[in-house]
Amino acid sequence: MNRVILLLILLASASCSSEKKADGENKNFQFSYELDTVYIDSKGEFLFLNRGLAGSTLTNEDKLYTFNHPKYRIDIIDLDTRELIDTIKFEKEGPTGIGTFGVDMINITDSGELFFSSFTGLRHVDANGILKRSLNWDGDERIQEQLGTGELISFDGIISSDGSKFYGTYSGKGRGGSSMADGLAIIDLNTFELKLIEVPKLAALEEFTITAEIDGMMPMTKGDNFSLLLNDSKIIISQNSINSVSVYDIEKDSLLTYDFQTDLLPDQKPGKFERKVATMEGYEESARARAKEPNFGKFMYDFERQLYYRISFLDQKGILSIFDTDFNLIHEEAGLGDYHGFKFIRDGKIYRFINSNDEMAFEVLTPKINYE
Repeated sequence: MNRVILLLILLASASCSSEKKADGENKNFQFSYELDTVYIDSKGEFLFLNRGLAGSTLTNEDKLYTFNHPKYRIDIIDLDTRELIDTIKFEKEGPTGIGTFGVDMINITDSGELFFSSFTGLRHVDANGILKRSLNWDGDERIQEQLGTGELISFDGIISSDGSKFYGTYSGKGRGGSSMADGLAIIDLNTFELKLIEVPKLAALEEFTITAEIDGMMPMTKGDNFSLLLNDSKIIISQNSINSVSVYDIEKDSLLTYDFQTDLLPDQKPGKFERKVATMEGYEESARARAKEPNFGKFMYDFERQLYYRISFLDQKGILSIFDTDFNLIHEEAGLGDYHGFKFIRDGKIYRFINSNDEMAFEVLTPKINYE
């Protein structure tokens, strides 16, 4: 088992104006933005919006693939023409069978092949929707031989563009979607060679979790989530609880961590709420207090400008942070309001899904950036 426990901690502190069109940390960086809303033509088809497009993915050709749970199909949205252009129908069993639990996350390769993750494993299908193979790390001896006792590997993760690598996470505490991880798990999908990389910052996921143990009820938890972003040869790991990002360089086999603290956002949640409660009232009260604290968002990459964007929340109000490719914070902007929802970058713009009277729509934030 190959483990890498290399951590270089780089502290970054910046102070940025939250005023629109104000200078950021970089005095030559001028920022403002415009907001617009675009609507998707469903062509009379039912589009499933109840999960907020969670697990959807955007292709290099600006096609959005989203799983329609009631119809058990993939809906393909063309964001250039803003319309539904195709669907791929699946079954629960048989040649197009993808299991009874549906799809939690979609990955698509450059050749158009699809990887679906769910509670029961990972399914690899061709561009026509025909099942090629099912993968479950728990029952694979090649993977189990390389794992420690009690360690589990996520089924959710990122598939490389050529379909040869799986980038996910592992945990010794269980499999909890995006709320439980000790580090990265990288699997070669041809040889099933496994590499584990401990990410110490992920330990903060447990620190701010609320647990309710109420007589006569199953234990309930409310915690933070992490997110992964693959950008070229780097895996970007961020999480809601701390103002930090860990960056694993695949080629250099190294892990760097960058910590931030600004005028708008602290270095982590203050944690001024009860972690252990014994009543439903206590659980709800603690959850309300927790919701007012900072929630640090996932990193998104703008290929056109070569900048990272992150949208965090303080008292449920959005704050946009902008970083360069070396993770220097160059600007931070408050005033986004309630900016929750599924987001992605397209053509240098931030798209945020909104359900507009049961119609698929996106609020589009167009950055206006000048270097003077």
